[in-house]
Amino acid sequence: MTEHWRDPVVECLSGYALASPESLEGELLQDAKRLLTDTLAVGLGAFHHPAAVIARKYLALFPADPNGVVVWGTPVKATPDKATLANGVLLRCYDYNDVLSGRISGGHPSDMVSALVAIADWHGISGAALLSALALGYDVTEALYDIIPIEAAGWDHSTVSAIGATCAIGKLLNLNFEQMCEALGIAAIQHMQSDEIESSITNRRGDLTMWKRFHGADAMRHALDSCLLASVGAEGAVRPFSGRLGFLAKFGVSDDLLPVLKERLQPGRLTRAMTRTNLKRWPVGSRAQSAIASAITARRQIPEGSVIASVNVTTQPGVYHHLVEIREDPYRPISRETADHSLPYIVGAAVLDGFIDITSFNLDKVHDAKRAAFIADNVKIEVSKSLSEAPGSAGQNLSRVEIVTEDGRRYAGDVLPGPGHRDNPFTDSDLAEKLHDNGDGLLGSARIDELNGLIERLEIVASTKQLTALLAGS
Repeated sequence: MTEHWRDPVVECLSGYALASPESLEGELLQDAKRLLTDTLAVGLGAFHHPAAVIARKYLALFPADPNGVVVWGTPVKATPDKATLANGVLLRCYDYNDVLSGRISGGHPSDMVSALVAIADWHGISGAALLSALALGYDVTEALYDIIPIEAAGWDHSTVSAIGATCAIGKLLNLNFEQMCEALGIAAIQHMQSDEIESSITNRRGDLTMWKRFHGADAMRHALDSCLLASVGAEGAVRPFSGRLGFLAKFGVSDDLLPVLKERLQPGRLTRAMTRTNLKRWPVGSRAQSAIASAITARRQIPEGSVIASVNVTTQPGVYHHLVEIREDPYRPISRETADHSLPYIVGAAVLDGFIDITSFNLDKVHDAKRAAFIADNVKIEVSKSLSEAPGSAGQNLSRVEIVTEDGRRYAGDVLPGPGHRDNPFTDSDLAEKLHDNGDGLLGSARIDELNGLIERLEIVASTKQLTALLAGS
């Protein structure tokens, strides 16, 4: 007879985490390094975002910790939990980090990078161990995305990603089986984020909630604290996942998912979830990446001196719903947040400028009268189910942009997944370019070259402190 206090889901996750390999090889190793490069690029580019500035102001309320970990882009060191928050906010400022789609849910598991790097920095853990823990965290997270209806239950994906992060952090901290179980018992019930943070409702300033930039990092610092508490003897809920009011019940899961989870997470066998994550070339959500690529391609075809009469966008229903239908006034955004969630603005900016970057959503551009008039008068959005995705692909979010000039000529962009999508993957040079685009202004081109080179050989680096030393600024 099974003891009443045992939670088989916790034991399955703990067993899988502790049996995961200490190092990676081959394609998975390269994927881990590419993911780390992409995530750090995203973070460095957001250093001056208002949410990131506020996070550092929060740190300033506490004494600096000379024995702590690096707050990226600064000479400051803080306790691991505080650094996890401040560095993690950087990853979500611009909707620029990865997206992983499971069978019924999805999210941004790279939120965990801030916590894993903090622990690795704090204890001088090797680069190989950091990369291996990252792969482990992704495997657990994707398995849960496959079986838990996150959005349908009204919760945010970071609640689930934090469970994967807890497994990865516990591995880095060398927790034993009992400690890992208790860490998961704490993480599963102490921190659940409502999906209201993804609401399209704007605040009194006309902005989307700033907490959208904090919530992933906040979930990860709680995952880290769960592991630290368990390491010194704290105990979690008795049946945190399987209990009557446990984690699965809160998500409305009534089926016995243990057999599925055990099949997915077999100890000693990585599921290679990182190979299935999608990256982004431009600082907007994944649903707009294809549209930007198509718009830029179409614009490059237009002869110099031509006058644009209209911009016709054909897109999939899911893209239209998220970037047009649920937005209060997508043709007239009034802030950075409303502009980078508006398909008309995003496409209009790409057509007018020939590029999209962080400055595309500065208020001087969003409020520019000529730009606003062009977008309102010339950009037309049509929904079409004919833009079908390739069999077996997930979340391509396809769009086609056609530019019509006053002389009646038409110039159409390609219909492809955005650069960085797993069906249109980045090359190493693409990632190096993204790292330079986002990091040169903060750390300088020479430092970014050094950082990129270190990540390329990270599996042989004895201490992650070498990595974080390059992330420290003046």
